[in-house]
Amino acid sequence: MSDLVRKYELIYIHPGNLPGENVDEAFEILKGTLEKMGGELIHHEDWGVRTLAYPVQKNNEGRYILVRFACVADCLKEIERRFRISESVIKYLSVRLPDNYVQEEVVEEVEEPEAAPAAAAPAAEETPAAEVKEEAPAAAPTATATDNQEVEKENPGEE
Repeated sequence: MSDLVRKYELIYIHPGNLPGENVDEAFEILKGTLEKMGGELIHHEDWGVRTLAYPVQKNNEGRYILVRFACVADCLKEIERRFRISESVIKYLSVRLPDNYVQEEVVEEVEEPEAAPAAAAPAAEETPAAEVKEEAPAAAPTATATDNQEVEKENPGEE
């Protein structure tokens, strides 16, 4: 049963102040283990340095790395073992993905510069202020003091 290839997602965290070559070293460990044990790397994404919710091994910041791969269970156990003894990985979490999982390509949207709206739309013809007729707003009905007194007489003590 251990020969069954499954898909996994692994998120691991390096200390935020770790040099770039040490970050690459941990990824090379993962890639080497996958190649040695017949696994396949599906996706790799560096999320960058972020503030941790709580200090982990006296680190307040960490570099998050997301990796998706397909391998047998023994390969995953070996990767986790090597991460446990590595000083450059302070935390990791591996999750098994559904068997029908397909990695979708993420296309980064390129923003096109917007043309100035005034240049794109023709200028509306303006009418001189003298030709514009202003109408007075309709007067709203207002209650008079005598109307208020009549309501108070009908309902004494209610407010």
